[in-house]
Amino acid sequence: MPVGALRGRRSLDVVFGLFLASGLTVGAYCLLAVADLLHSWGEGALGIVGLGVVSFVPSILAWLAGGVHAFLGPRDRDVRLGAALITGHLAWWLLVIGIELWREDPSWGWVMRIATVGEPGLYAAGITYLAARWFWWRRASTQGRSP
Repeated sequence: MPVGALRGRRSLDVVFGLFLASGLTVGAYCLLAVADLLHSWGEGALGIVGLGVVSFVPSILAWLAGGVHAFLGPRDRDVRLGAALITGHLAWWLLVIGIELWREDPSWGWVMRIATVGEPGLYAAGITYLAARWFWWRRASTQGRSP
């Protein structure tokens, strides 16, 4: 196996590891947000906001790594799909935060609560599935089985 192929495989491990970390942290945020929808925590909901902010760290790192790999690395459909998912997720949150800052009354009640739970849930499911599928395929291919 050429050295460049091994380096490419390791960079894909990093990219999909960041995709997985992003999906899991956003998924944890989504679960806490659904729990808050069902039974409001009031002031205790600050932990949800904190986790939401922390979830941007692996998401932005995954976006950067996926984008760099999509442009400079070998063409990989799953990396491009993951980068597109993260781009949509980050754009959604920029839009939601921008609307909330622009409005004089930042509370839309149920509409905004559903908007801040629905997209993260779909994103978390999609990116986690993409990363888990890649790791499952890689494990199967290194053990000589077909995916």
